[in-house]
Amino acid sequence: MKISFGISHTLIIIFLFIIPEFSAQWSHDFEQGVIPVVIDGDTLPNPWVGGFTAPQWSPIDFDFDSDEDLFAFDRDGSRLLAFERTDEGWVYRPEWVQGWPDLVDWCLLRDYDCDGRPDIFTSHQNGIYVYRNITEDPVNPQFVPVATPLLASYDFGAGPDMLPVICLGIDIPAILDHDGDGDIDIISFTETSSTLYRFHGETACGLEMTCTNRCYGMLAEATENNALFIGDNFNCGFNVVDPRDAMHAGGSITSLQLDNTGPLDLIIGDVSFPLSLAVLMEDAVDGQDSAIFVDQAFPILTGGTEGLYCQRFPASYHIDVDNDGVRDLLFSPNTYLETDDDASVHYLKNTGEDLDPTWDYIQNDFIQESMIDLGRGSYPVLTDLDSDGLIDLVIANKEKYQGVDNTPTSILLFKNTGSPISPVFSHQWQDTVDVSSYGIESAFPALGDLDGDGDLDLIVGDELGLMHRFENIAGEGNWPEFNVSELSISDSEQEVIDIGQFAAPQLIDINSDNLLDLVVGEKNGTLTLFLNCGDNLTQSWCKVVSDAFGENWGDIHVTNILGINGYSTPALYKDSLGIHVLVANETGTVQSFGLVNNDLELALEEVNSEVIANGEGGSGFRAGVAFAELNGDTLVDCIIGIQNGGLRCYISSDTSTSDISTLPLTIGIPIFNVFPNPGKHILNWEFSASPSLLANHSQAAIEVRNELGQSIFKSPVPTPNEGRVSGSISTNNWPGGVYFLSLIELSGTKKGDLLGSPIRWIKLQ
Repeated sequence: MKISFGISHTLIIIFLFIIPEFSAQWSHDFEQGVIPVVIDGDTLPNPWVGGFTAPQWSPIDFDFDSDEDLFAFDRDGSRLLAFERTDEGWVYRPEWVQGWPDLVDWCLLRDYDCDGRPDIFTSHQNGIYVYRNITEDPVNPQFVPVATPLLASYDFGAGPDMLPVICLGIDIPAILDHDGDGDIDIISFTETSSTLYRFHGETACGLEMTCTNRCYGMLAEATENNALFIGDNFNCGFNVVDPRDAMHAGGSITSLQLDNTGPLDLIIGDVSFPLSLAVLMEDAVDGQDSAIFVDQAFPILTGGTEGLYCQRFPASYHIDVDNDGVRDLLFSPNTYLETDDDASVHYLKNTGEDLDPTWDYIQNDFIQESMIDLGRGSYPVLTDLDSDGLIDLVIANKEKYQGVDNTPTSILLFKNTGSPISPVFSHQWQDTVDVSSYGIESAFPALGDLDGDGDLDLIVGDELGLMHRFENIAGEGNWPEFNVSELSISDSEQEVIDIGQFAAPQLIDINSDNLLDLVVGEKNGTLTLFLNCGDNLTQSWCKVVSDAFGENWGDIHVTNILGINGYSTPALYKDSLGIHVLVANETGTVQSFGLVNNDLELALEEVNSEVIANGEGGSGFRAGVAFAELNGDTLVDCIIGIQNGGLRCYISSDTSTSDISTLPLTIGIPIFNVFPNPGKHILNWEFSASPSLLANHSQAAIEVRNELGQSIFKSPVPTPNEGRVSGSISTNNWPGGVYFLSLIELSGTKKGDLLGSPIRWIKLQ
């Protein structure tokens, strides 16, 4: 049997040995952190948003300061995102959406009750749910369901019936006071095909609605292209059941004034096409609005100079982005399929009037430019890449959509240019591992010294279930340079290792033989283990197969969404209790399966289903996680990648575990007196203990580990002199940073066990 764990995680493992209160389950909480990220010399304002895929935008004054902030609902992962408008730009505020209801498919904020607070309109089973906003305190948002579902009066010729307002989950309706009479109206696609419903609000500041038209605008979508049938090409009357045989697969609607005359016009997007349609409307003689002109390359013919191309399914949002009193337009794809995920939010500034707009194309990465967004999927690793004592960041992605059959995969390296207590992840875009040229898609990295030369080599899992080896030729202490050395990795039987799909490897010495083993997650949500049956220079990967569970190590099946896949990504760590088995999954959560058994053929039982939860507001699906102690407080932190292409950062906020230097020793030995602290050239230590006390614990030793968990000094404890034990350690050759001094068992059955709590010492540069 075997387990593998990326060196990045091997280091993480050691961090945890200094936290005595850790058990098989986590005993502390995490809060979203803000670690600076620098790209090409620029510090990102919002690095840890998690990326965008299909965000839907609404204005809202979150903080009651009389200006409009921005709410985004990303239908990919059902994520709720809040951004504060500031003089310096948009600032991510994840805490502002805590306490909001769960949402799916789409969400628009509209003030239906005229109280100045936008209410929630969202999808539910091809209908609409409405939650009234009753928030009084911005730090405590409150919503109450008032229409579940929203109903309207329909008259099919036999008298009115109260039925749900129709809006298919894939669509986005137009919700606003369409006719200026003081109530909310709704325009949505019909359930049958490509015509439009119009639901008229009947009472000011209320939700009473009547279906007044099932062929609004006298228009219909074409089946074969992105055209509309209007005017003489299409005729329909009120309440036509099936006016045209069309195949509607999804549509988005925005209602606004495009030509300063007549009723409000429409912008329509279709799921199958990249261009938006601008539809100019006029009052028909029968009182039913009708379409008179269609701009098929919006906004070229309707107030713009440059066409908008959004890959697929553009959806538009009429919002005053720049706070100049004139509403602009944001466009985002309303699907995660075949879209340029890292440049998917298009901003068109209105340089004209609110009711007579002129559109100036500004950018395609609105707010995205301020965050880490690698396109589709992200998988982090935390490790010291250049042996400088600082934890660096490695990020791989699934793909970056650049067109059909052009979806490259990358591995990016971020150097920690900060300090042991204040990390800063800095990246130059040329620091990218070329994996796409080898046909690798959906890269999952694991790092470890596989050739005994002191630097970290790279194993990459891919979408096909294969793994590939890259040798680091830079040498110990240098920034890595990876060259492919094995395509693809074979097992001890000389057969290419094929996990199935989405191989997610990590490296770790699971059986304490000083050799790195492999544990590999996969699409079906299980783990496969390979022990290193070779040596630290030439690995031989022996698959673990048990009589009870076959190739599924530990009988692990992670949580999934539809009961089919789990997309398991292992994140094992080691502390004084042993190796903890943590696995991230498709739902965006991290599960704990307890400690590795000495008998690797036994089942591992789940002990915590949400070590890290998806959280209120939704945190995204398809998680990959990396753990490390990042800020010098001795508590483990983590970074999680999600399918939206970005990352979330969590800092431990444990209140039950005190700082390590203040914890009482478990065997009654007083805390070390370490001095000077901080220091430069020498570390002095002392404590009081009797010879008989130490004798009860075999032979004791003083050990020093760096913040990566690596043991850099170990020496037997001298015989106490009148109850006092002391010593000095030269630190001239140690790099600046944080170190941990501890008393350990040196021999016997408890060799390596802690005899009390470590103490932190800081080495000055």
